[in-house]
Amino acid sequence: MNNQLYPAFFRLDRLQLLVVGAGEVGEEKLSFILKSSPNARVVLVAPWMGEELKALLDQYDEQARTQEQGPVDEAGFGGNQLRAARFAGEATAGEWQTPAGGTVIWYERKFRESDVRVADLVVAATNFKEINFTVWTAAKAARRLTNIADTPSLCDFYLGSIVTRGPLKIAISTNGQSPTFAKRFRQFLEAELPDFETTNLLDNLKLFRDRLTGDFQAKVRQLNAVTNSLLSSATDEKAACRCPDGECLVETAGKGTPVPDK
Repeated sequence: MNNQLYPAFFRLDRLQLLVVGAGEVGEEKLSFILKSSPNARVVLVAPWMGEELKALLDQYDEQARTQEQGPVDEAGFGGNQLRAARFAGEATAGEWQTPAGGTVIWYERKFRESDVRVADLVVAATNFKEINFTVWTAAKAARRLTNIADTPSLCDFYLGSIVTRGPLKIAISTNGQSPTFAKRFRQFLEAELPDFETTNLLDNLKLFRDRLTGDFQAKVRQLNAVTNSLLSSATDEKAACRCPDGECLVETAGKGTPVPDK
């Protein structure tokens, strides 16, 4: 059966994320989330926290102390706006910042069905199926998107394998059939896409795109030609840019120098 999932990339700095569970499963889920979206806003509910997760959050918080928060963007997010939701009248057991401006707030208690009201997305990450099912029931009643650990049939979204190279992000899904293959394919892509070179390439392509002139069709033609040459380089040792004669700007952009106006 073909994979019928629709991929989407969530802005976790603009959404509130509730994670239930802070043991081994919670550590796996939350470390994955923060690795991919270190600016996430997370409310964590659990009666206890594993040492590995606490050490990870302490490490993030220590790094964040030396970072300056970024400016607020046009939608009002960023800087000091990246704060996780709170439960009124309740004391927190721990609060951590991330270098990217994200926040994790921990409430040291059992899950309550009303907890889902503060969240846009809910992750049930405990080893107890009955607790996870209670989280799912409450979340669906409140029309929240949910991810339930080790229960694909109850998930509205999956936390798949992810490759990040600067502005490039690739999500991999096998529709739950083989997480091991997704992991190995992620490792393959990480080896084939060097971090610095990939980031530099995308920065230069953005520079190239931003300086294009002409009508829409002319811009599309040049961008298609440039990216086509990238694909051909794998089989052609002397592959060069194949932009239309007299119209290519990518060589100049690739040198990191300003692209001249046409």
